[in-house]
Amino acid sequence: MNLTLSRSLTKVAWIALISTILGLVAVPATGHDFSNAEIDAAFASASGGFSADEVMIQDSLRARFLSELNATETHSEHFERDALLALLQLRKSGDLTTKATRRGKPVDESIVPIAEIAARVVMDRHRISSDTLLADPAFRKELDHEAQKIASGTDTVAIRKAVLSLRKRRALKPELVLRVADWQRKIETYSLEKLQQSIASEEISDGPGVYLFRTAGGYLYIGEAKNLRLRLSGHLAASDRASLAEYLRSEASAGVTVELHVFPSDSPAKRVTVRRAYESELIRSRQPRLNVRP
Repeated sequence: MNLTLSRSLTKVAWIALISTILGLVAVPATGHDFSNAEIDAAFASASGGFSADEVMIQDSLRARFLSELNATETHSEHFERDALLALLQLRKSGDLTTKATRRGKPVDESIVPIAEIAARVVMDRHRISSDTLLADPAFRKELDHEAQKIASGTDTVAIRKAVLSLRKRRALKPELVLRVADWQRKIETYSLEKLQQSIASEEISDGPGVYLFRTAGGYLYIGEAKNLRLRLSGHLAASDRASLAEYLRSEASAGVTVELHVFPSDSPAKRVTVRRAYESELIRSRQPRLNVRP
């Protein structure tokens, strides 16, 4: 879809979307009730002069903080997530008594697009906040995995730090459409080679969905389809979008990955107005560079 067209999407599409709202972003329940004094004391002992953000993203500092917080008991399920979320809350309220005197390495701006894509995939997939993404060890591992799909060998701590930077810029706020539209959506990611193989073996859904072509430099092109398999097959053979076709023929295509938002055939996304509202929000927030015709 053209970016200008997406901005002028009719009210009809949004009415169709909002009329099918099924729920809101899921927020994990907290299983541990830490006191401010406990969190503050553990942070003072473990931080070594670094900030709460550095404690969250650096493995050694985080392990020390968790050990100080619960030195004698076995860590139960969600202990780490709840402890780190409590630390963040205390930092946000300005109630940490230990001030940061040391700084970690600055964010490399080349890492930021990789971090944004990887973070959005995991956040969209599980309907979680960026805080939960970094606090929960399972989600953090998934973030690292998605980042490696985009750019193998990327430093995991740098990715996490870039996510924190994006959060502070409010650049990872979930789009309205992704907060209200679930409809049993699945999010899958593929390399171009794997996508071609999966299309040939008919593993890719022939139902409705939205697709995002991406590189380590950011989002490339976003579109919607009634039949994902057919539409993607057309793009890979000879895309009707000239700029995308040219890019996929170039050597740069080796770094392309494709993210699919796949819906069941009987979901509200079978309606083109709903898919275009969904697509339009992704284009607006993620600014894929090839959706604007040259």
